[in-house]
Amino acid sequence: MKKFFFGMSVDDVALAHWCKVENLQKLIDFFDREQVPATFFVVPVDEESGVPFNELPGGYVEIIQAAQQRGHAFAQHGLSHNRFELGVPPDMILDLPHEVENKRYARENAEALAKEHSTENCRAVLRRGREILEKALGFPIRGFRAPALQESPGMFQALFEEGYRFDSSACLQETGWDYILDRMEVPPREITRERWQQLRRRFRGCLLPLTCDYTWYLTPGKYAAAMRLAQHDFRQCLEADIPFITVCHVDPVFEGEGIRFLHELFEFARDEAACRRREVCFENLETIAAIF
Repeated sequence: MKKFFFGMSVDDVALAHWCKVENLQKLIDFFDREQVPATFFVVPVDEESGVPFNELPGGYVEIIQAAQQRGHAFAQHGLSHNRFELGVPPDMILDLPHEVENKRYARENAEALAKEHSTENCRAVLRRGREILEKALGFPIRGFRAPALQESPGMFQALFEEGYRFDSSACLQETGWDYILDRMEVPPREITRERWQQLRRRFRGCLLPLTCDYTWYLTPGKYAAAMRLAQHDFRQCLEADIPFITVCHVDPVFEGEGIRFLHELFEFARDEAACRRREVCFENLETIAAIF
């Protein structure tokens, strides 16, 4: 039976106001019960205090090391999660209500930001964050996702020159962000192998585009629409024979219907793949990157 790969990922590990330590542990335990190895993207430095993640209270290092031993993967999520440290976020993110000032800043400083995001500067930012993670955790960091999915040519070139095995800073399904803005009438974007390949050409290494976050503060009123979107995306990835990669965020997935949603999505994925004579394989992104 031919394999089909499902990659679960988690953003904003150790980011102030978005990642309570107890929620991180609960999320790891949930994935263990579901037998879903996940990839967690860790913010190396707290943006507000400038303190490295390993010096924050709660014991992040011990939790991460234990989870890594059980098959979960950990990768880098920028340096301090600043919106513009390596590139500029896409419009779907800058259009969110809390991004008004960032959108204005991006518009008024486009030329200066382009110069700031040179390959050399991006390499320095990446290296600083990676060194903090590797020194604290004691294992190599091979993957990356940019904060707020920001990007620049300099960032992708820097990732390649720094030897990262994979990046996951691109998105296939913007409709999830329309739902966040209560634009529930927006139809799903089509996911095709051609579009997947087009996104992958941005990075000379292995780029693994994600679909979207279906669980962002998910309310009961949006649950059915979010599930229809996720099922649509899963089926289209299955038809295109490309990995289905989704993301959640540590605190937001608990402050709503997110955990129930993920459990049902995992069950749907197993059943849908079996109906099409495929074996769904839940793997961390390091493993998927090695295959693709």
